[in-house]
Amino acid sequence: MPRQLCLSLSGLLLAHAVHAQQAEAERTEPPPNRLVWSLGLRLKMDDLGGGTPSLRPMIGLRYGRWRTGAVDGSSWHRFGQIKTDNTLTYDWLDSARWRTSLSASIVNLQKDSPTDLFESGRKTLRGKAIIDYLGWSHWSVGLTLTHDLLGRGAGTALSPSVTYRQALSDDSTILLSQSITWANNELWRSSHQLSPLARVHEGAGWGSTDTSLTLRQRWKPHWSWFAQINRGQALGPFYPGAQQERTVWSGQVGVIHFGG
Repeated sequence: MPRQLCLSLSGLLLAHAVHAQQAEAERTEPPPNRLVWSLGLRLKMDDLGGGTPSLRPMIGLRYGRWRTGAVDGSSWHRFGQIKTDNTLTYDWLDSARWRTSLSASIVNLQKDSPTDLFESGRKTLRGKAIIDYLGWSHWSVGLTLTHDLLGRGAGTALSPSVTYRQALSDDSTILLSQSITWANNELWRSSHQLSPLARVHEGAGWGSTDTSLTLRQRWKPHWSWFAQINRGQALGPFYPGAQQERTVWSGQVGVIHFGG
């Protein structure tokens, strides 16, 4: 799948989301221009088979349509994104059925992770566009597009996903999500250079799937806790010499206080 097809597909879905948003514009209130915040703590293990757990703070901020982290205490336990994202994000479209966000982050190509301006290493700017459709009572579908805006090796990836939501009560929800990632050769080659022994897809194509099961519970008006387990599956063909297992299990638990 060439890069042009990825961008065209995302553009078509975005255009459809814009049309739907215009139809609901009169019924949708814009976010208030006031500061909303959250603070939390998360215990995460990237590899349940032998990794080391890490304890990290969670910080969320929102002002108008700009946000980072989890900030909506009234609906996060039901409709918050499955994967946490701490990059600065602009919620372009936000209606009852469609949610679209745009963000960009500095990525260290020697670590393949968000970084700050003063950390050493070769960097690039990675843009991300997310489209979610929540038009059914239990199901939602989404599409995530990431692209190296400076063309320095981070490549292009496209990840469609589907999520099933089941409310256990007014304050508790179970979410089961499945996604699959297509990326061009540039992205997989960069991932292989970072982890030569890992099972990384060779050439452009569908290179990984991700399954997650999440429980979110709001036990007080401003407090929520969550637990999540993930299964990542690498898809071949792989670069020669890979030794790591193609399946990786990870998990995390955390608690969040929503203020503002």
